[in-house]
Amino acid sequence: MDIRQSPQWGQYLSSIGWTIENVGQAQIFIRRIPLIKRSVIKIQHQQNPLPFSKIENIAKKHRALFVLVEPEATGFNEIPLKKIGYRKSSMSLTHTATIHIDLSKPEKEILASLSENARRNIKKAQQNNLKVKIIFLNQAKDDTEFRKFYHLLTNLTKLKKFYVPGYGEFYKKMQAFKDNSILLFTYQKADPNPIAVVWLGVLKDTAVYMNTGITKDGYQLLANYLLVWEAIKLAKKLKLKLFDFEGIFDPRFPKHRQSWKNFSEFKKRFHGTLVEHPGPFIKWHSKPFKLLYLCNQIFSR
Repeated sequence: MDIRQSPQWGQYLSSIGWTIENVGQAQIFIRRIPLIKRSVIKIQHQQNPLPFSKIENIAKKHRALFVLVEPEATGFNEIPLKKIGYRKSSMSLTHTATIHIDLSKPEKEILASLSENARRNIKKAQQNNLKVKIIFLNQAKDDTEFRKFYHLLTNLTKLKKFYVPGYGEFYKKMQAFKDNSILLFTYQKADPNPIAVVWLGVLKDTAVYMNTGITKDGYQLLANYLLVWEAIKLAKKLKLKLFDFEGIFDPRFPKHRQSWKNFSEFKKRFHGTLVEHPGPFIKWHSKPFKLLYLCNQIFSR
């Protein structure tokens, strides 16, 4: 299951203003636009086939401007989408590629499959005498540890110059995933302040690399390599089958997520299997809005 089709993701989006409709196993996300009494609809990485007739009914019910479908890779066929008016879209709201690591393999085999660079940096990090602290969020008494995570995340945004929502929204996300996620911190032994963190989601048989944060010291001591390796080992210990890196830069869509290039190279050093989703498809339910959107695309080039 992709994280965006989990009940926890639905709870998170509901808490920040989205309406969720469930059709079979599909979660359909609807966002109202009060000023014009219309809505936008997105469906992300749902297992195929999609229930198109029911999606059409929901689009009419909520007076959708458009429906954006970002399909899951397995079993996808674009012909049914095109027959009912969907077209490939330049709009993309979630990743189109990721990397999966098969956790059914022995730990030594997984380690041997990593790039030479990754193995070397894991070993160097271990020699730096870093300690790892694991926090199961459903056992946390308050949000103290999660605030440490968010502090490291915002530090990373300053280093790499990208945007994340405020703490209030992240807290709502944490509340949704509290029973199904773990924080892994790294510390220098003589320092009580963590230098890196990974937020790991646990969904059925899959570990999901949700977010990360780090300091300059963390980079210099290669704590990010150590944390990913420790997260993989923990996922195996929990008897999970798959480790999902939850998105990388996709050269098939070079205009999307260019800021992901550097951390995508980091993730690729752990090798694994490349998973490529088909990319976004859109069906417009408002011709004026479609024209406005297309004009904006033309003049913003």
